Amino acid sequence: MAYCLAAGPQPRARVGIAVPRALGSSVVRNRIKRRLREAVRLNLDQLGQQWNVVLQARKPALEADFIALMREVQRLFSLCAP
Repeated sequence: MAYCLAAGPQPRARVGIAVPRALGSSVVRNRIKRRLREAVRLNLDQLGQQWNVVLQARKPALEADFIALMREVQRLFSLCAP
């Protein structure tokens, strides 16, 4: 799940990642965050700089193939494109 907010002029886009405790131990949650951070890093240039995005992780983010995860981030950023 993701929340996108056009925040007006700012130096660059901001992306936050939220992973609830219900998804597992800290090891599992940190693994999800690392995977999402890398997918965001590889696609951040597609996101306009006026956007603030919060990604709220779900269980499939841990089990999904990394390529599929990257495609979902690309799809989200294309919806928020300038």
